[in-house]
Amino acid sequence: MKRTSLLGLLAILPLQIFAQVYLTPSIGFSSGGEVTNSAGDTYKINGDNALSFAIETDFDTGRIGLFYSTQSSEVKSLGNKTRFDYLHFQSALDYSLTPKLSSFLGLSLGATYTDVDWSDENLRFSAGAFTGLQYHFTDNFALQLEARWLGTSVDSSFDSACVSDSTQSRCVIRYEGSWMNQVQGNLGLRFSF
Repeated sequence: MKRTSLLGLLAILPLQIFAQVYLTPSIGFSSGGEVTNSAGDTYKINGDNALSFAIETDFDTGRIGLFYSTQSSEVKSLGNKTRFDYLHFQSALDYSLTPKLSSFLGLSLGATYTDVDWSDENLRFSAGAFTGLQYHFTDNFALQLEARWLGTSVDSSFDSACVSDSTQSRCVIRYEGSWMNQVQGNLGLRFSF
């Protein structure tokens, strides 16, 4: 009886209440980057292939979701391989250009995991920005071309001092840091359900 009631309820509900889900696996190339540690040593990272995956859903006039990317690279001066794994929460706005072609623009925040010699911490804050084009073969399948900037905060420090008395409260916040910048070019297939 409960199953019949549930099936009946699902049959009369409009399908629009179920969110659209987008899955986008992609391959690409990521530029290297350069890192200077606190001792002043500079490490140059070779560019290499990148594998990425995004899962998103509709939100207002755009979409929100998660982005994961992994890349193995060689550090030029050390001659060893290292791996960068990005996991970001992202949001994007879609713009229709023609019935079959659309563009998008978005931002992302998250973390980068890597095990490298120049840093004591394996997990770092990172941010990104991305844009691209999609060619829609059908309503549920599209080819996606994307350019993405990924920046990872390295050797950062954060200081704050707050003073409070009976008449006022104030805080001074200071952030210092450097960024390792990478640019990715990705080609993917976007499936929607």
